Amino acid sequence: SQWPVRLLNEHPYVRQGEVVIVPVQHELSFSSNGCMQMLETAWPGPYSPSIEQMMSNLVRQYRHNSGAIVFSGMGSDGSLAAQYMQQQGAPVWTQEAQSCACSSMPDSVRAAGYSVLSATPEGLAQALVQYLLNQYTEDNDDIERKIS
Repeated sequence: SQWPVRLLNEHPYVRQGEVVIVPVQHELSFSSNGCMQMLETAWPGPYSPSIEQMMSNLVRQYRHNSGAIVFSGMGSDGSLAAQYMQQQGAPVWTQEAQSCACSSMPDSVRAAGYSVLSATPEGLAQALVQYLLNQYTEDNDDIERKIS
């Protein structure tokens, strides 16, 4: 990877342009200040890490200010949490089946009706950039209205 790779215990925050490796033995949670927290407990359920639990922990903390992209993977891990994310106003996107090595995870989220966008990884990246630009513009418009 051209991005620097580091372990979670080196720095607890997600930073732009980095890959963070977290131990699969312990559940990961998030704090209100953006800090990732490795819990002493194991991931619940049959998968480690549990995408279901990761998504639930993320949306529980950040509500509509979070979201998820479900990429190629096996099983239906993430489908129940996708419903919870949608109820909280957080978008869930999926990788389209034709571009997946194994499409059962994104397929199950789509089949349940919780994916609002499905695209290739490149298309998802472009959509994410546009989504973030729109959020930035909306935030700046809100600030200008408050000042005026």
